[in-house]
Amino acid sequence: MNDQERAYFKGNFRVLVIYIDIMLFAAALAVILGIVAPATFGPKIPIIVISAAVAVLFLVLFIRKYRSTKAWLDVHGMTKAERLAKEKAEKEAERARIRAELEAELREEIEAERKAAEDKTPGADTGNKGQ
Repeated sequence: MNDQERAYFKGNFRVLVIYIDIMLFAAALAVILGIVAPATFGPKIPIIVISAAVAVLFLVLFIRKYRSTKAWLDVHGMTKAERLAKEKAEKEAERARIRAELEAELREEIEAERKAAEDKTPGADTGNKGQ
């Protein structure tokens, strides 16, 4: 992961942390207010409902952002060892492809030389008829 990708991931991670903090704070507010606040407290129910709705909203936002960040990280988030191993495998595959091409060219050249040698010696196919 290069510096630009690392900065992008850190930004996404910070957003995820903020989402989960807001979600936990709203859920805790709803639970604590439901337990601690007296029944005579007028805005108790609306605050609990709004806090629960905020918690659910940020849970949905968190899950969507988490999935997209995880998918991005699966593509871009290789460790240095994994990246080096992938680069080495790609280089080996390229070398194998080049080697195969060169071997095919060499076979074609040898075959062409063999045909040229056979064409230059016309009596080679007839054998020794004079003896």
